[in-house]
Amino acid sequence: MAITYGDFYPKKFKNTDVSSGVAIFLVVFSILCGLIAFILCLAAEGSRSEVTRLLTSTPSSKDNSCYYSNSGKKPLACAIAAFVLLAIAMFSEHGYMLIAVANPQPPVLVAWATPQDPIAAATVTRTRDLTWQICCLFLTTWISFALAEVFLMIGMGVESGHLSNWRSPRPNCNAVRPGLFAVAGIFGLITVFLGLGLYLTALRTQRLHLEKENAARGTIPNPL
Repeated sequence: MAITYGDFYPKKFKNTDVSSGVAIFLVVFSILCGLIAFILCLAAEGSRSEVTRLLTSTPSSKDNSCYYSNSGKKPLACAIAAFVLLAIAMFSEHGYMLIAVANPQPPVLVAWATPQDPIAAATVTRTRDLTWQICCLFLTTWISFALAEVFLMIGMGVESGHLSNWRSPRPNCNAVRPGLFAVAGIFGLITVFLGLGLYLTALRTQRLHLEKENAARGTIPNPL
């Protein structure tokens, strides 16, 4: 059986191709999840529990009490749904992206590349710059995602503390600060759009690697 130069090149993993239909679907799906999570965060912000404080005084003492405007079930449900949607969007897209980006490059192509070629050197420089952009976008995306989830967890913890007997006056009433759920939704939007930027940058990097591979194929000497 004859052996050709094509046998020395590693096979492409179509399942980890950044430009595949699966990757595009996951990116669109994550953006939709982020938008829905943002709407849910706004709904939680609009329905969050408010505290009314009462001051009753008697000749002998003063009594400070408070009560909630609602049970907190609606903002709690919206916050939980937003929390889950953001986690699904993040892990579905980035799980696939990690596999695709971590796919090693063919070492055979590097062996046949000509370092004196200015086009190849420019391609390597562009690839290195895009790799740094991917690292920065990846780190920033996870920081934004962590902030969004932490804010949602804080809101869920506060709203879940008065699901029952919320009409009864009590000495202490913990309430979610205005804007907490809205800020969580904004960080969720930033997360999904940073993920989109990460996908586009990874796609550009993959195309550069393909160009480099095609150029390297052209520099292989013909033994015949």
